[in-house]
Amino acid sequence: MATVLLTGASGFLGSHTVQLLLDRGHRVRALVRSRSRLAAALGPLGVDPDDERIEAVVGDMTDASTIEEAVSGCEAAVHAAATYSYKRRDREAMARDNALGTRAVLEAGRNAGCRVLVHVSSTVALARPGGVTLDHKSPLGPGLGPYSDSKVASERVARALQDSGAPVTIVNPGGILGPHDPYLGETDELVLQILQGRLPVFPRGLNQYVDVRDTAAVIAAAVDADPGGRYLVPGEARTDLHAPLREATGRGLHVLHLPPRMAELGTLPGYLTGWSFLPGATEGARILGCGNPVDSSITTARLGVQARPLLESLRDTVRWLVDSGHLVAKHAGNAL
Repeated sequence: MATVLLTGASGFLGSHTVQLLLDRGHRVRALVRSRSRLAAALGPLGVDPDDERIEAVVGDMTDASTIEEAVSGCEAAVHAAATYSYKRRDREAMARDNALGTRAVLEAGRNAGCRVLVHVSSTVALARPGGVTLDHKSPLGPGLGPYSDSKVASERVARALQDSGAPVTIVNPGGILGPHDPYLGETDELVLQILQGRLPVFPRGLNQYVDVRDTAAVIAAAVDADPGGRYLVPGEARTDLHAPLREATGRGLHVLHLPPRMAELGTLPGYLTGWSFLPGATEGARILGCGNPVDSSITTARLGVQARPLLESLRDTVRWLVDSGHLVAKHAGNAL
């Protein structure tokens, strides 16, 4: 039974990863900002936060001394903590903390002698204009805004450590969706907005959508596999989520597709003001406009993880949105 340090354990992906690591027989040392948040995130998954296999450590991913203490005695470390946002108010925190936290965790894990260090990156770190297919050999992208810039910088740290011989494995999910999202992150918020009729227009392009449970499965498998390499999470590339949500719910959910540049301009007022009633994901429109499909075949071949159908993920997400009080039942249509 290995002890695994997990940063971001109280987050959406982190809490699901705790569950799968426990299922695979590991102990989890959970680095969190608040023990109460960890309990709130694990409860809906049926995980007892007082389980003796879970040790909560309160701290910040950018505090090197805290990380060094937390990783002591661990056989593996998973760095899943990051600020993920397309909101203008978060740009400084992302630029300051995401790469710094990556360096602190991975270097501390290397120095502590961990067998494997898993860095959770994103496909936005690889995204580039022109519709090129992204895979495990893709170079880092140019960065398309504050969030993707911070993920490029973070993965650059992880790749440099890989090149120096550190036992670093990199996992690149796309847009993560699914049930039991403690903070209603960007992609589940997108699902909610579509179902509430607040996104009748959408940028033309392509995005890879992945289930949080499949993403956690890739991370957990990477902990048990030989270190090294890069793994893109299996999922499904879609122009938008309106069409599959239409199928999942039986509702109309009509959408007008805009050229990416027009969508960027249309989201600028919401981005600059931060007003929640206006669409503001300017960077998201830019990423969609790159039109990058994803080849995750190496992940399935080496780690054995396949994507569940997007329709299944969306139905589970819609049901959870209703059960958690985020969405009224009439907007769920046939998904209930």
